[in-house]
Amino acid sequence: MIRFLLGIVLLIGVLAVGVFFVPIATALKYSGAAGNGVEWTEAKGSIMSGRLEGLKIKGTEYGDVDLKLDLPAVFSGAPRYAVDWAGKAGKGTGNVSVASGTVITLEDYAIDLDLLAFETAARWIQQSGGRVKLDGSEIRFQGNECLEAQGVATSDVLDRNRDILGAGWSELRGDLACDDGKLLIPLQSENAAGTRFIVKLRVAPGTPGKFEARVNGFIPRTLNFALPLAGFARDGEEFVFVPKRKAAVAAAPSP
Repeated sequence: MIRFLLGIVLLIGVLAVGVFFVPIATALKYSGAAGNGVEWTEAKGSIMSGRLEGLKIKGTEYGDVDLKLDLPAVFSGAPRYAVDWAGKAGKGTGNVSVASGTVITLEDYAIDLDLLAFETAARWIQQSGGRVKLDGSEIRFQGNECLEAQGVATSDVLDRNRDILGAGWSELRGDLACDDGKLLIPLQSENAAGTRFIVKLRVAPGTPGKFEARVNGFIPRTLNFALPLAGFARDGEEFVFVPKRKAAVAAAPSP
């Protein structure tokens, strides 16, 4: 779900070797961006201030990105870009810096994700829609390892599904953290009856994300019926979301 963010981090890393006023397309060409799976349909401006349209990183489409170099940060030894991103999966802003070649930091970020853009979204989210917002001061990676994460994740998916889950839920939210080298995006809510809704997403650059969702605590009869229809399966005293698997294509028999 956060793959677009990690993609932008990769892009900033390859841009960090650029030279002032060089066209951004030229800088990308000679920086090794293509070798890191970065593609685009059109590049405008210079490495100081540029725009990439139709950005694609490692086969994933991200939309358009505006980049503006922070000159004072360059002279301090840590190149930093102000990033403004918009695509079908959402939109976001933040400041991205690269230090010592491997430590990449996203600061003062605000990201708004559209869950309908993700194939693993639960069936009830596909029907009602939903968004996840990330706001915070810092996310820092060294290579593929999450070193520090300060921020808050919130979502409106419960508000959009009161017909299924009922009313009276607290805000679906959680504090970002690093967990076993991955960026952990936790979301949790509880209603007055003691029903808990928990979502966890773990991501890291270059690795597939891991999504978990479960409902536990007091589960009324209505949810016992509705949750399986929404893609959840009973596991002991709780319900666990089971991602929809793509059907395998059978090989045609030999003539």
